[in-house]
Amino acid sequence: MSERRRQRLYRQAGEHRPVALLIAGVAIPLTSDRSNGKRSAMRSSVSIKDTIVNFPALNRGESHVSGADDHGVKRTGAGDDPVNILIVDDEPKNLTVLETVLDDPGYRLIRAESADQALLALLADQFALLILDIRMPGVTGIELAHMIKERKKTAQIPIIFLTAYYNEDQHVLEGYGAGAVDYLHKPVNPDILRSKVAIFAELYRMQQELKLSNHALVAEVTERRHAQSQLRELNETLERRVMERTAALRTSGALLQAASDNVSVGLATLSRELRYTFVNPAFCRIFGLPREAAEAPPEKLLSGADAELIAPLLERALAGERSACELSRPATEGDGPSHYSVICEPERDGEGEITGLVMVVVDITDRKRSEEHIRLLLSEVNHRSKNMLTVVSVIARQTKAPNQEEFVRRFSDRLQALAASHDVLAKGKWRSVTIPELLRAQLAHFLPGQRIHFDGPPLELSIAGAQCMGMVIHELATNAAKHGALSNAEGVVEIAWRVEKDDAGDRFLMTWVERGGPAVAPPTHQSYGSTVIKSMAELSLDGQIDLDFASAGLSWRLLCPTARILHDPVAGRVGGSPAVLTENS
Repeated sequence: MSERRRQRLYRQAGEHRPVALLIAGVAIPLTSDRSNGKRSAMRSSVSIKDTIVNFPALNRGESHVSGADDHGVKRTGAGDDPVNILIVDDEPKNLTVLETVLDDPGYRLIRAESADQALLALLADQFALLILDIRMPGVTGIELAHMIKERKKTAQIPIIFLTAYYNEDQHVLEGYGAGAVDYLHKPVNPDILRSKVAIFAELYRMQQELKLSNHALVAEVTERRHAQSQLRELNETLERRVMERTAALRTSGALLQAASDNVSVGLATLSRELRYTFVNPAFCRIFGLPREAAEAPPEKLLSGADAELIAPLLERALAGERSACELSRPATEGDGPSHYSVICEPERDGEGEITGLVMVVVDITDRKRSEEHIRLLLSEVNHRSKNMLTVVSVIARQTKAPNQEEFVRRFSDRLQALAASHDVLAKGKWRSVTIPELLRAQLAHFLPGQRIHFDGPPLELSIAGAQCMGMVIHELATNAAKHGALSNAEGVVEIAWRVEKDDAGDRFLMTWVERGGPAVAPPTHQSYGSTVIKSMAELSLDGQIDLDFASAGLSWRLLCPTARILHDPVAGRVGGSPAVLTENS
């Protein structure tokens, strides 16, 4: 409320209008002291004390704290907790009068002499009622009521306005507009005020009891809902477990059926009368039986040869023995012959009595093929061993030396070169070996530093080509270590290879070039090494070898058909494999 509007309302009400508070039928006049801006009680021949003493109800100490008062309002007994009532007036004497009028064990009266004190009290406690004087310095009762109603926590507190100045209808309407539940003019009848206060106090108690009842009801409802939720969860858990068990049983049955239907092992059961009681698809597929083979005797479903072979097994199984035999099926289109192991044993009950037979048919085709493959490998090993002994014999005959020690050394070196080739071939499972792998194996003990350079695509040599090239590389490296580029600390060897295409087809080209070694001169006699690097290579690879004993270093060049040296000549065609390996060893 603006200051201008407040002053206007004061002028309309009349600031010097005499006011009196009626207590026990005696009016205590109140006036305004304009000198200090405060209201003060006018001196009267009747004091407040005399007025209270002359009031019969207060003099006798009677307080309407139980039963019903003169207005039929039921009062709460003194044993109940008192309710808080806030009385606000800037005049302490008026507050004392209100405390006297409302003196009751069921009430706890809180005094406030300003709006600030009233707001602090509202923050500290809960109140059942607020009795508010309108005319106060600073913040008026109307403005304080607006502030109280704006706060959510205090908006529901009933307010009774007391005024001695603002008696016009517009003032009453303004009070009710500020949220008041009653608007009383001074002097106030004490019985009426007590009656109104008692009603609001009883309403507050009923609200509190209702809140407690609601809280108890909510707690009980919550507890029941919790119990219902637990019961529902237990029911759901039980239903879920039943469903899970049922699904597990169905799944187990389905898995058993699926395993029986999809397993490669043939399964069948027969009664003592030798009639099928169960057959799975694999059994029917192996023997060419229909799925309706159950209840039919074996001799009516199996071929004559099969029935004749299996009949003794059935007889021994009925006698309590376990026996087995092997069956063979002829080769089908696109596949070889099939082999099966048939096992027949008795089926017994809990007392050990024979109730039927069980037949198990296992496909042993892979095992038979593995055994055949092992036999072929053994034959191949035998053949290769004979060839190897032949090669060793040739090396021994062609190795020449001035004495036995030199012969042993040269012969051992050549055998080690051959063994190195065999090692890399064994790692390749005797199918092929790449050129870099072969070079590393043969030149491992000739690599003191970065003196041997590789340059070429990652081509794979055949077994025969790897054996021949292994011997050639060993002889070239031995010669370089004795007389060529590897005999000093500065020489290097460059090894390169590639596939070229000419009129005769794809050709494999490989070069060995030495540089930086001592001066080279042509040999004066034909040694075994010379035979290996030229004659043997030409014969084995159907190629052409060019040897150049230039003074700057030896140059060796091989040109042969790719089919005689490469594992896959098609993969080694020009443009077939763009990758190039360059290695500094």
